[in-house]
Amino acid sequence: MGELTSAKNTDSRKKKRIIIGVSALLVAILAAGGAVAIYQHSASAQLAEAKEACAQSSEALRVARNKYDTLHDQDAAEAVKITDKQVEDAAVVTTLAKTYKEETPALAACNVSGVDALREAKERIDKNTAWYDTHTADLSKAVDAVNQSHDAKTLADAKTALDKQVKAATAKYKATDGKVKDDKTRKELKTLIDKATKTKDGEDVKAMNSQAKQLKDLMGKVDASVKAKQDADKKAAEEKARKEAEAQAAAQAQANAQAQAQQSYTAPQQSYTPTYTAPATPQYTAPAAPQYTAPQQTTPKPAAPSTGGNTGGGPVSGGHGCGSLCTSTTDTYDR
Repeated sequence: MGELTSAKNTDSRKKKRIIIGVSALLVAILAAGGAVAIYQHSASAQLAEAKEACAQSSEALRVARNKYDTLHDQDAAEAVKITDKQVEDAAVVTTLAKTYKEETPALAACNVSGVDALREAKERIDKNTAWYDTHTADLSKAVDAVNQSHDAKTLADAKTALDKQVKAATAKYKATDGKVKDDKTRKELKTLIDKATKTKDGEDVKAMNSQAKQLKDLMGKVDASVKAKQDADKKAAEEKARKEAEAQAAAQAQANAQAQAQQSYTAPQQSYTPTYTAPATPQYTAPAAPQYTAPQQTTPKPAAPSTGGNTGGGPVSGGHGCGSLCTSTTDTYDR
C-alpha cells in the first residue's frame, strides 16, 4: 500500500509540472502574439496618421494655390497691362512685372506609399504652401502699388484736362458776348463752367472726364451759334446792299428818263442843220391842139413891110402872125 501511494504522488507531481510547463508556454506564446499585435497596431496607426497629416497639408496647399492663381490670373493680369507712362512712379510697374513672372514650385502630392514617403511628401507640400502664401502677399502688394499709382496719375490727368477745358470755356464765354444767334448756349456753358470748377477740386475722375467732354461739346455749340449769327448778319447785309442797289438803279433809271425827256424837249434850241429838199420837177402838160376853123376865102391884104421894130403883135421875121392864138398859147405856158 505504501508503494502504491508513493507512486500516485509521483504521477501527481509530474502532471503538475507538465501543466505548469504548458501554462508557461502558453503564456510565452500569448505574450509574443500580443507584442506582434501591438507592433502591427502601432505601424498601422503611424501610417494612418501620416496619411491624414499629408492630406491636411495637401488641402492647405490647394487653398493657398487657388488664392494665388485667382490673384495672378485676374487682378494681377489686369494690373500688369498698365505701362510706366500711366503711373506716377514707374518703379512699381517694374516690381509687378518681376513678381508676376515668378515660377511656381513643382507639384507635390500624397500619392505615395509608406509612412516615410508620406512624411517627405508632406514636407514638400508644406514648403509649396508657404511659397504660395508668401508670393500671394507679394503679388497683392505689387498689384496694389501699381493700381494706386495708376489711379493717382489718372486723377491728376483728369484734373488737368478738366481745368484746361474750364479755362477754354471761360474764355469762349467772355469772347462771344453778343456774338451768338441764340444766347441760350452761352448760358448753358456758364452753368457747366461753375459746376466743373467745383468738380475739379474733388476726386471723382468719372465726373471730371464727363464734364470735360460736355464743356467741349457746349463750346462747339457756341461756335455754331456764332457762325449762325455771322451768316445771318451777312445775309442781312447782302439783302440790304441788294435793296440799296436796286433803289439806286431805279433812281438812276428815273434820272436818265427825265434827262432824256428834257433833252427831247429842248432839241430845237440847240444847233440845228436844216434839211434841204429839192422841189419836185413840174409836170408839163402840152396844151390841147386848138381847133382851127378855116377862114372864109378872102383876098388877103399884103403885109406891111417890117420897119425893124416889133410891136409884139407877131414874129420878128418870117411866117405869118398868130394873132390871138399865140397870145393864148403863151399865157397857158406861163401859167
